[in-house]
Amino acid sequence: MRRTSIAVCTVALTATLGGCALGQNPGGAGETGSSDSGAQQGGAYSDLASLVSGASQAMDDSKSYKLKLNATLGSAGGLQSDCDVDAAKSAMSCTGTTGEIIVIDGETYMNNPQLNSMGGDPGKPWAHIAQNSPAAAVGGAQSTALSEAADFRKLLPEGSQFTAAGSDTVDGTQATKYEVVTNINDVVGSAEGILKQSYEMMLKAGVTELKQTVWADEEGRPLKVEQVTPPMNIAGQQVGESTTTLTYSDWGKPVSVAKPDASQIREFEMPGLPQGP
Repeated sequence: MRRTSIAVCTVALTATLGGCALGQNPGGAGETGSSDSGAQQGGAYSDLASLVSGASQAMDDSKSYKLKLNATLGSAGGLQSDCDVDAAKSAMSCTGTTGEIIVIDGETYMNNPQLNSMGGDPGKPWAHIAQNSPAAAVGGAQSTALSEAADFRKLLPEGSQFTAAGSDTVDGTQATKYEVVTNINDVVGSAEGILKQSYEMMLKAGVTELKQTVWADEEGRPLKVEQVTPPMNIAGQQVGESTTTLTYSDWGKPVSVAKPDASQIREFEMPGLPQGP
C-alpha cells in the first residue's frame, strides 16, 4: 500500500504542475507575438511568448533564487518543498515533506524515508535515479515536477491561451497578473515520457483544461504561479481538486547545490520494477 501511495502522490504532483515539458524550443512558447519582445512598459508582457522568454531570461540573468512549492492533492494530502536553485548550473536542492531531492549534472538524487524503508543499504540514504532507468517513471516524477517549476520555458505549454489580467501585488511587491489556460488535447501530442503519461491520465479522467495564474514583477521576474487541476481518479484512487502554488524569491542571492558524497549514494531500486537502463 505504501508503494502505491508514493506512486500516486508523485504522479499526482506532476499532473498538478500542468506545465510539463513538451520538447519545445528553449526560446519560449505562445500563440502570438515574438519571443524577443520581452517586457513592455511597466514590466507587463503583451503575449505568452514574451512572458515565457522574458521570465526565463530574467531567471537566467539572476543566476540563483529560491523556489517554494506547496501542493494540496485533494484527499491524497499535501506536498511541500523549499528549494535553492542554481540557474547557472541548472541545479537545485530541495527539502520538504517527501525528504530531500538534489538535481545536478542532469542526475537526480533522493533521500526519502519511505523509499529508504523499502530496502537498500541503510548506510547509503541517497538514492540515485538514472535518467533512463525504469524506476525514473515512478521515483523521478517529483523531481521532474520540481525541475519544470524551475524552468519557465517548460512551465507554460505552447498553444495555451494567454490573458494579461492587470495590476496586483504579491507580498507587498507590485506585480502584473496573467491568466493562462491550456487545452490538454492541444499539447498531449508533443509531450514525452512521464509528462505525456500525465496528460493522457488527465484526459482519461475527463480533465481537458488546466488553468494557471502567473504574477511577475516590474523586472519581468516571476513571483508566483498558482495552478489548479480538477478532481480525477488516479490508479483507482479518487483525488480531489489539486492546487499547487509556486513562489520565487531571493533573486541573485548565493545558494549552494552539491552532489551527495559518493559514500552516501546507492542506485535507486523499487520492488517490482526491473533494474538498469
